[in-house]
Amino acid sequence: MEFLKNAWRNTGRRPARSLLTILSIAIGAFSVMLIGAVGLIGQQAVASELAGLGLQGLMVSGEDRPLTEEVLTETSQEPSVAGATPFLVEYTDIRARGEKRKAAVWGVDSSVGQVISMELQYGREITPADVRSGAHVCLVEENLAMEIFHRENAVGKTLTVTLNGAEEKFTIVGVMETGGALLQGMMGDGVPLFAYLPYTVQQDCTGREDFDRIAVKLKQGVEPEDAKRLLSRQLGGEEAVKVENMNRYAGTVQQVLSIVSLVLAAIAGISLLVACLSVMTTMLCSVGERTREIGIKKSIGASPQMIVWEFLLEAALLSLAGGLAGILAGALMGWAGCLALGIPYLFPGNLALACALVSLLAGTAFGAYPARKAAKLKPADALRTE
Repeated sequence: MEFLKNAWRNTGRRPARSLLTILSIAIGAFSVMLIGAVGLIGQQAVASELAGLGLQGLMVSGEDRPLTEEVLTETSQEPSVAGATPFLVEYTDIRARGEKRKAAVWGVDSSVGQVISMELQYGREITPADVRSGAHVCLVEENLAMEIFHRENAVGKTLTVTLNGAEEKFTIVGVMETGGALLQGMMGDGVPLFAYLPYTVQQDCTGREDFDRIAVKLKQGVEPEDAKRLLSRQLGGEEAVKVENMNRYAGTVQQVLSIVSLVLAAIAGISLLVACLSVMTTMLCSVGERTREIGIKKSIGASPQMIVWEFLLEAALLSLAGGLAGILAGALMGWAGCLALGIPYLFPGNLALACALVSLLAGTAFGAYPARKAAKLKPADALRTE
């Protein structure tokens, strides 16, 4: 305890120098914490956006076996399946009010909202009656409504869609929240405009009787890979149909983001290690200034080990104070940024602990050389120093 008191007292002898040392380490720790928090929050945000695009559950596509109503029924009856909905998709022209755009037009069932993430903002969803009667109604996403009609609520407006080379008019009955708004902002035109029609209308217009895909929602607690194998076997094997685990795509994106975050945090960690060099500079200056004091202590019985511990504790206090200050500043900056953006803040606890330990250990390690230099001073030589 006496060593700790002396170390604390010694750090206050040159407050400006000690403060600059703490500040340099704090900047390094701040960088690590801020990058780590951004990476963690980014992973959560992208996971949410991918869920909004429907990248969950299983997706069935046809190989030798066409995806017919029979396949849809067999898929729905699989014990691990909570729901299944068919899709037809065509990337085609849409037009309204003299404005023409390209859009991904999806033929869907009334159960689509139960299988993939779709949030209704205005109006109503496609109903079973719409599907049975082949009603010329459609849903659009908010970004499509804004781009063509310049308003979010486009319910009641008419949208002209080109299907199989012929133009068909549809009444907009609902507006959905744009799925993957973050990805839309990052990728721009890479994420297309979406519109949804009853699949029966799309089949009638194109002369098709099959589907492009069947999206599958699994029951709670079901392992996707196990369900994938069972469903593939139920539908005739890999030669008949292809069953994909959509969660794997989201997992791949998350893995890439984790690697990027780790690399950036490692780069910031290098700046933290470089900042810890300032501890060595500070301690070497301290040894030079306190040479006579060291000589007096050794002449009255202080051992080299006692001198080493005194300087090591001083280095540890400086580096730990800098690390904790940087962690706190990084956490506050991350929290303030999330508050401004209206997103939940996630504190990277493991990274904060690692940052504190690296600051403490690296700072103490860089203080080892000055401590040994002080311990090796001979009392007679030290006392002659002015």
